[in-house]
Amino acid sequence: MSDWTKKFFRAPVFTPGAPEALAAAPREAAAVWRSLKLKPGSRLLDLACGTGRHAVLLAKRGAFVVGVDKTEAYLREARVKARRLSNCLFARGDMRRLPFNGEFDAAINLWTSFGYFAKASDDIKALRGVARALKPGGLFLIDLLDFAWVKKHGQRHRWDRRADGAYLLQDAVWMEGRDPKIVNAWIILRPGKPELRSRFVVRGYDKARLYAALRRAGLKPVQSWHGLGALGRLKSSGRLVVLAKKPSR
Repeated sequence: MSDWTKKFFRAPVFTPGAPEALAAAPREAAAVWRSLKLKPGSRLLDLACGTGRHAVLLAKRGAFVVGVDKTEAYLREARVKARRLSNCLFARGDMRRLPFNGEFDAAINLWTSFGYFAKASDDIKALRGVARALKPGGLFLIDLLDFAWVKKHGQRHRWDRRADGAYLLQDAVWMEGRDPKIVNAWIILRPGKPELRSRFVVRGYDKARLYAALRRAGLKPVQSWHGLGALGRLKSSGRLVVLAKKPSR
């Protein structure tokens, strides 16, 4: 894992359990359930699960969910949320080195939790791990920023007021070329506290590039949308959601 992630994926810089993320989670979990045709007893891998906001909801619907994430602090929070659920487990791990083999009916990777590594070949390793983890015919749903949309519509400078009262300034640069990336510098201003600085770096995937990566990893792209659930009906949203399948043979 590249060095920037160690400073970025920690509170109070970034937490996937922020109030606005939790508010959207029920709608997103419902969309995942429908898209993957899950049912009680389905085995689901949540890759880069964060604080478990989707994993817990999907487990409550009856799926057996295993969440994997690199950040131990996030996993501690996830385990607290799932403490009464015997069908929801969490483990610390690197998505490039998944230990599973044919164990899951489906897998998810949501909210641009992909493309963080310095080398594009590491992304392929992660996708191959997903393919290996799935049963034949298993489905994979991945959701990330659409680099084609970012190049056309993205904001380079943006201020936001966060639910915790802090102000977040994002200063983004998109770098094109053979291996396009988005580099987003963050400054967080908190009343009465020192400012925080960090950055977020993600590989740029448009539909064509993501489809090619999935095929290289042994997964067959099936369908794509511009968001989860009702958002998928939009012609453009800045999101790219792709459903892929592991061939039966």
